[in-house]
Amino acid sequence: MNILVADSGSTKTEWIFSKKSGEQITLHSEGLNPYFKDELLISDVLREQVASKIDDQVDKIYFYGAGCSSPIKQLEVGKALKNYFKSAEIAVESDLLGAAIACFGDDPGVACILGTGSNACIFDGEKITTKIPSLGFTLGDEGSGGHFGKQLLRAYFYETMPEDLRSALESQHNMNLDTILENVYQKPAPNKFVASFARMLADYPDHPFIKKIVKEGFSEFIDQQLGYFGDRISKMDIGFVGSIAKIHEQTLTAALTEKGFNPPAVIVQKPIEGILAYHLRKNGI
Repeated sequence: MNILVADSGSTKTEWIFSKKSGEQITLHSEGLNPYFKDELLISDVLREQVASKIDDQVDKIYFYGAGCSSPIKQLEVGKALKNYFKSAEIAVESDLLGAAIACFGDDPGVACILGTGSNACIFDGEKITTKIPSLGFTLGDEGSGGHFGKQLLRAYFYETMPEDLRSALESQHNMNLDTILENVYQKPAPNKFVASFARMLADYPDHPFIKKIVKEGFSEFIDQQLGYFGDRISKMDIGFVGSIAKIHEQTLTAALTEKGFNPPAVIVQKPIEGILAYHLRKNGI
């Protein structure tokens, strides 16, 4: 059986095509969040960046994506996939369920995403039983790449950022205010644009200014998103997916323990491998 799995965020999508021969092919494409790309744009990305690189029949597709929690959005993505993989059995689910599977497999736990956006849920080992309302880039996404990108941009333009970090931003980005505002307020995918500035968190993880805003962002995530669940999760394992959580694991652990939570039971930088292993096992492979 040939199985194609995908872990799609707002910025990028990782794919693994697992052939019945045992060969595995890893692919990358743009993010396919249906709130930022309509069915036509998703189809264009699939044609150019995915389908053209797969020359064998695909029997099953398991797609986990940001923006795919509602049946309507799942249908949009499913229809786009069906255009190119006509004989495949297709399942489209939220990236949050994918994160839960990658963290816990068949076991219960609290699964959290800290990527371009952020989210959290209670997972019973089979399905999501409770999740926070996903408010997106403008109203929510505490502790995410988008959140930290906004903090860095504010600090730059309000001149509260240390000079060495200001110079680093200027060497990596066009920091002209008009250009920034145009990308944020007039161009598509402002969340992806703003989150791109959060690369600085990985470049300068030990800088006191970076450590301060990271801890504050994690604390806000814990207060708003984990706090949403109340005492229901006090004794549950908590898992995280995303490079921000992995790179700043010590800061995340400190923020959790200070607020009375257990340290992370697991942090998965790239959930795609756990997702694939789960579905291979479920299909008896």
